[in-house]
Amino acid sequence: MRYYGCKEKLLYFIESGVEKTGINHGSVFCDLFSGTTTVARYFKSKGYTTFANDMLEFSYSLARAYIQNNIYPEFKGLHKIVPGMNGSEANINYVIEHLNNLPLKEGFIYKNYCPTGTENAQFQRKYFSDYNGKKIDTIRTHIEEWKNENKINEDEYYILLTSLIEAVPFVANISGNYAAYLKNWDPRALKKLQMRVPNILKSIRKNKAFKKDANTLIKEIKSDILYLDPPYNERQYASNYFILELIAEGWFKKEPEIYGKTGMRPYAEQKSAYCRKSSVKDMFEDLITQAKTKYILLSYNDEGLLSEEEITNILSKRGKVNIFEKAYRRYRSINQDNTDRSSVKEKLYFVKVSRGN
Repeated sequence: MRYYGCKEKLLYFIESGVEKTGINHGSVFCDLFSGTTTVARYFKSKGYTTFANDMLEFSYSLARAYIQNNIYPEFKGLHKIVPGMNGSEANINYVIEHLNNLPLKEGFIYKNYCPTGTENAQFQRKYFSDYNGKKIDTIRTHIEEWKNENKINEDEYYILLTSLIEAVPFVANISGNYAAYLKNWDPRALKKLQMRVPNILKSIRKNKAFKKDANTLIKEIKSDILYLDPPYNERQYASNYFILELIAEGWFKKEPEIYGKTGMRPYAEQKSAYCRKSSVKDMFEDLITQAKTKYILLSYNDEGLLSEEEITNILSKRGKVNIFEKAYRRYRSINQDNTDRSSVKEKLYFVKVSRGN
């Protein structure tokens, strides 16, 4: 999934920091700003008891599917609806195939984010082809109906929702996020959306997914390793990924109010204080002060709102700070020119907690 700050290319760098703790597998690894759950999934696969948290609904869906859920469910409530099911883990293959082949219906996404659906509206949008807009509507509506009719449980619901969410970026007519759509069709946006079976990580641990403000949750949990990957800059994730958020939240009780050329909905209540220069330092200090953990690992890059000096001063109140650096290719949007930096330094701040909580 294309996502600001995704740490897929830095997993081994982060793991090198975790290895310095010497903490054995089975201990609690908490990813407090989990995003796409890439880091949380990696450490779940290594045998850690894993907590994943994020304020966005689509991120929570991923965490429910990949972190809290440990098995492929049987979808027993769909046995009489979906052909081929036989009471085994393979059932999910039949369910995904069934959803992929439903007759298409027009709905919220088609009417607001596709060219034909918006041809008579004030703004003509082309986030998705007409076909893919209808398919998103059809599948999302079907998943919600199954949930409301108690044909699927919560684990099954979030697994199916995650499969749809992860399919959307492959057919979205965007450069990297959803703050704008492309004027001309990207070739991949003309392909037909296909849901795929999520790769569920089996585990015997009591892994947990949360959807809470990080500074609130930190007061409620304990961990052995607290991994922090907060927003670095003023980009607000809720607005930049608003379509994924719309799909995750649904539009069934009341269609959301949308506005402007892009069809974004108001996100004032979801703006992160970590994306504001005026508040990020106080929020970060409060978070670190409240943390009940043995080790703190903070990922932050040299383009961030907080300076290395500010971060070090705050972290040093909990223990000795070590800093490790790694250069990597930066995210580049379609609007950036060749004068922009092509790489950034990812800094991993390592603290063995010896003071405070």
